[in-house]
Amino acid sequence: MDEKKKVDFNKLVLMGTTLVGLIVGLIVSLITTNWINLLLFPVFGFVVALMVRVAFEVSVKKSAEKFSKEMQRIKDGDFSVFINPKEYGILGGVASTVNSVLSEIRNLIDSFFKLSRLIKSASFTVDEVSQGAFDAINSIAKTAVDISQGATSQAEEAQNGVLSVEKLSVQINNVYESYGDISKETEKIGQVNVAGAKAVEILREKSETNFSAAEKIFAVMEKLVNIAQQISSFTSTIENITEQTNLLALNAAIEAARAGEAGLGFAVVADEVRKLADQSRASNLEITNLVESISNESKMAVQVMEGLRKASEEQIASVETTRQAFDDINNAINTIVDKFKMVNESVAKMQEDNNEVIQSIEHISSVSQETAAASQEMSATTESQIKAFAELQEASKSLNSLVTDLDNKIKKYKLN
Repeated sequence: MDEKKKVDFNKLVLMGTTLVGLIVGLIVSLITTNWINLLLFPVFGFVVALMVRVAFEVSVKKSAEKFSKEMQRIKDGDFSVFINPKEYGILGGVASTVNSVLSEIRNLIDSFFKLSRLIKSASFTVDEVSQGAFDAINSIAKTAVDISQGATSQAEEAQNGVLSVEKLSVQINNVYESYGDISKETEKIGQVNVAGAKAVEILREKSETNFSAAEKIFAVMEKLVNIAQQISSFTSTIENITEQTNLLALNAAIEAARAGEAGLGFAVVADEVRKLADQSRASNLEITNLVESISNESKMAVQVMEGLRKASEEQIASVETTRQAFDDINNAINTIVDKFKMVNESVAKMQEDNNEVIQSIEHISSVSQETAAASQEMSATTESQIKAFAELQEASKSLNSLVTDLDNKIKKYKLN
């Protein structure tokens, strides 16, 4: 709001408040019949009107300052602003109008943004398609040149092909003659393979027998280890008994000593019992050592048998693999024999078709010359298409650049 409009607005407010004060004073004066009151009430009304004017100006000023801040946000590109008309008093109508304008601007910018994205997507599509077409046509052009050169070279080589086919015919005859010798050697290989398969079958049976025997020995050794452990348990019990017996003999000797001459006979018996206990302990120790040695050896034997069993399993697997290999060799030999028969038939057929091949090669030479001419024409056509697609790519890049610039400008505005 400029200075002139502000002064006019203040004058209008002043006049309005003065008029309100006078009206209030007159109304009050009409109610009372006292002349003093008649003079005082207009003054009172003027004061009230002046207070109303000041409050009104303060309210309008705050609304104007708040409205100015919202307009500054819009100026900075924030179109997501919503001005609540109820918060701006007499400026509520202006706020509603600004909200309507902002809504239209947001819709317009959103439409521009969607349109720019659509154009950019289409630009990328055109660029990709044109690039693909450009590459394809460029490849076609190169292929056309290669075809032209290849066709020319093919026409030249076709003549040499006739001579090569004649030489090939001679070699085919040699192959046909050699087939009989190869067939005989193949039969010998088949016989040797059958003998080898039989030997492998015998080896497989022996391996299974060895594996079965190893399993039995392994079971026996495990039982032996268990028995040794049981004996060790028994010797431990005997050791405890000898210790108790020795202790009892010692106690008996002590009691016999206390009895004097009356206990001499009892002392002799106690000493003999102690000696027997010592001998039992010594014998039990020897048995324990022997059982421990047997147990250790048995465990080692179990480990050896375990290794032997695994080796037997691996041997059986290897024998089975070898047997399968012999079967595969036999199948391959049978296949080779069948193929040789087919080769023999094919060689005979090739001898019959030799002349037709020569005629076909001569025809190929003629067609190759025509292909070379057509390829040259196609190469000229693709060159013009390459230029056209190159121009299309440049136009697509320019459009993409413009759309990117438009996107960057639109992104400066805040819509939500």
